[in-house]
Amino acid sequence: MKNFGFTLMELMIVIGLMMILSVVGIGSFTQATIKSKDSERKNNINQMVKAVESFYTDIGRYPLSLTNENYMHCYVKLAGVITNTTCDNNRLYSLIDGIVTSYIVIPSDPDPARKFVYISDGSSYAFYTALENTADKDLIVNADGSINQDPWGVNCGSVSCNYKVTESGLVKSL
Repeated sequence: MKNFGFTLMELMIVIGLMMILSVVGIGSFTQATIKSKDSERKNNINQMVKAVESFYTDIGRYPLSLTNENYMHCYVKLAGVITNTTCDNNRLYSLIDGIVTSYIVIPSDPDPARKFVYISDGSSYAFYTALENTADKDLIVNADGSINQDPWGVNCGSVSCNYKVTESGLVKSL
């Protein structure tokens, strides 16, 4: 057997360094994953905002939702009769005298335990989500500098919503 000249102490130092580098790498990977999910959440909200603004341009109001539900109501007008119905097939659309206009396939949160929330009375709207990165610059900060984890009391699935966009744009203060 060939002697490579390694002592037990040197081998332990190398293993220790590898463990330290692994821990640092895993932490960086975890943080990158969280930021990636939050970026996807913000992008999905922006796409939904564009869709409801297009809906507003075509119909003259934003898609409705009931206070106790988070579903968008699609607009159906057949033979002069207007019906607001929960959107089917997870897409926002309007159906006017047989002509369907599809605005968006409503995305879901990258974490199955979380959800996007949409609330609208037709003249205004709010989209909510829950960001995971507590250092995100778009979160609401309390007077003491801490992040407000539940600024609106809206539930985004397994956690409270902490990010809100309205027809006026991103909400950065209460």
